[in-house]
Amino acid sequence: MHGQIIVPFLESAQQVLQMMTTVALTPGTVATAAPDLHTHHVWIRIDLKGDVDGQVAFGLAPEMALKIASAMMGGFELSQFDEMSQSAVAELANMISGNACMQLSNNGMAIDITPPQVQMGETLVQPMQEIAYMVPLELQELGILEIKLLIA
Repeated sequence: MHGQIIVPFLESAQQVLQMMTTVALTPGTVATAAPDLHTHHVWIRIDLKGDVDGQVAFGLAPEMALKIASAMMGGFELSQFDEMSQSAVAELANMISGNACMQLSNNGMAIDITPPQVQMGETLVQPMQEIAYMVPLELQELGILEIKLLIA
């Protein structure tokens, strides 16, 4: 059952990214995964509370995060992954998660989300959860967005 909870996050990511970028999207397959987060990625983490407790984490390469943030800023090219670009990708994760939780709510599952936290490199705190599911979403010419569901 927990593995199916990640599907609305994938669907929502496809919808939101289709609006924000003009690249082709190719979803991968949901699979069980190790709960650890790669230190070479930028991770946007959102806590999930309610019928399911845990986190959803969106991982992407810093260069990809910068390109997506630039697209979200109307094509204004950002050169650094600074506070502005971090805010943009955090808002992206917030939009994806909010839409996914609405889908889950329509299916009778109540889940609230917390504000997103952007972590990378030395600021990355590894999750305590033991159960994890992952699905990749390839954004043509940009890279792969990893979506991880971490269950408490």
